[in-house]
Amino acid sequence: MNCNDYLAMLETLPVEELAYGHAREHAAQCRDCDRVTRVVAERERNMRLAFDDVQSFLPSAQVAVHALERSRRQRIARFYQWGLGIAMAASLPLFVVTRRIRPSIARAGVTETFRLQCLSPDQAAEVIRPYISPAGRIWIPPNSLGLITVQTFPQEMQKARSVLDRYDNPSESRCAVGISVPKTP
Repeated sequence: MNCNDYLAMLETLPVEELAYGHAREHAAQCRDCDRVTRVVAERERNMRLAFDDVQSFLPSAQVAVHALERSRRQRIARFYQWGLGIAMAASLPLFVVTRRIRPSIARAGVTETFRLQCLSPDQAAEVIRPYISPAGRIWIPPNSLGLITVQTFPQEMQKARSVLDRYDNPSESRCAVGISVPKTP
């Protein structure tokens, strides 16, 4: 037996099985193989002591049940991931098609700026929002009092105009009521 044969046996067999026959004779004559055998035997002993001290608080049957349940959950999660991926892939073309088909207000719409008399710009936006489609835009120019800009389709603009005429009319709303300040004698 040579060193390569002995080390190959040491890799695969427990150290106790090398204490017999030709392996024992080789280890007794070869200082290098004997030293390696002692190191491996010490490491095996340390591992056995460490594993003997490890105690599980759960019975092995319960640990096996938890492992099987986790494996099943991972399989189910994989199916969910595949399903969500397919749903996302199917919804992407639908999203693109609806964006292309939906009429663009920039092409077919009108923009108008209203000068408000009674309502604040926020109040006017709140009043006309139900009559404007989600594609329409309502914005208040910065640093401007009493202005609101609306961009939408012509028929919706007509509705917004009539609603603002109705609610922003000083003769029909409470904003025409003047505030009387008492005169000082």
